[in-house]
Amino acid sequence: MPAAKARELTQTERMEVLSLEREDITLDLLREYFACHIGQKTPRFNTYDYFTLPAKKYYNNETIVTTIGRYIANYLVFPEAYLKKYGYVNEPIKKSTLSKIEDQMGFMMLNDELSTKEYGEYMNKGEWIGMAPAYFLAPSLDYDFNRPIPEVIKRRDELCDKYSEKIKAGDPATITMIEDELIKMASEKIKASGNESYDYFDCGVGKFGNHYKKSSITNGAILNPFTKKIEFIKSNLMDGLEKDEISKFGNLIVQGGTARGVDTQQSGYMRKRFDNAFQVVSLDEPGSDCGTKITVKVRIEKNIKDLFIHRYIVENGGLKLLTPENIGSYVGKEVQLRSPLCCKGDKICNKCAGEMFYKIGIKYAGLVSDQMAGQFLNTSMAKFHDATVSGKELNIEKFIKEE
Repeated sequence: MPAAKARELTQTERMEVLSLEREDITLDLLREYFACHIGQKTPRFNTYDYFTLPAKKYYNNETIVTTIGRYIANYLVFPEAYLKKYGYVNEPIKKSTLSKIEDQMGFMMLNDELSTKEYGEYMNKGEWIGMAPAYFLAPSLDYDFNRPIPEVIKRRDELCDKYSEKIKAGDPATITMIEDELIKMASEKIKASGNESYDYFDCGVGKFGNHYKKSSITNGAILNPFTKKIEFIKSNLMDGLEKDEISKFGNLIVQGGTARGVDTQQSGYMRKRFDNAFQVVSLDEPGSDCGTKITVKVRIEKNIKDLFIHRYIVENGGLKLLTPENIGSYVGKEVQLRSPLCCKGDKICNKCAGEMFYKIGIKYAGLVSDQMAGQFLNTSMAKFHDATVSGKELNIEKFIKEE
């Protein structure tokens, strides 16, 4: 179903929304506002209906145009301590947005700017507003959305005929190119149609390149767990599998089961090995400094900058602590990082380890290494739901550096 067009709230409606108290925002109110009742063609409001929020009304320094959905989320869910520091959140609240906000809250808790109780309340309210009204707010994946698009299927058949030999040989670059073109084509057509079902993928919850591709375009590339070769299933689940593809699809099911069973076992064993090997690695007293002159030269990129927060770098002959407030000025730059790899102490000193472990009360830092095994476990578990085979282009020149 195409999305309804956003409209501006009337003055009376705007005053009604702005007069709400927190205790007024109940499931009954949300149902009254956003559910389409029997005999109605449209709900009273859509979450994306907009209005003008005067400056200083709710942690907004300037007069802004916002939506009723964002206002309720800001007013009910986000802690006031967070809003006082970062201001009103006036952007689509997608998975990536929440990830950024929660990272900021995490650093606020480290700096005693946000209590764990306040964060717990945020989690509870966020879960409630995400789950309780879902049955009348969240768009479902309707039949029109899942129905294969004729133009996309036609293009799929053309590409499969054109590159049949490379597909048969299991060439990953060719198969990835075909899938990427078809996924892009399908997403553009669905977004142009205004079908609200796409919101599920657009907000970052679902993976369009896995779910929709398999159901409505092509099952695509799979890794044969026995031969370790890439195979290709041209058909999709909505149209049904061809006879000669059933065995390949069976391999996909085996691969998912293997990931959940065998790979999970291996990850658990790996965690025990890490714990056994690194349990003796501990931190020295707060304020300690081994005095090493050796540092690690690293380039701080935007996507990994948070990894360096509360670490020390050598700058102008002295030590500089990277913080959430100053890390942005180092993005794209090379720094001389103090690192446990270069520590001379019997225990890892404070300046080589940084401040993060001390802030969260971890002394035996070596035990944190089992997070690597946790990443392997999460990856293997994810393969049970998403066994997509994808390829990426790497420019080797980026990894070769001449001194």
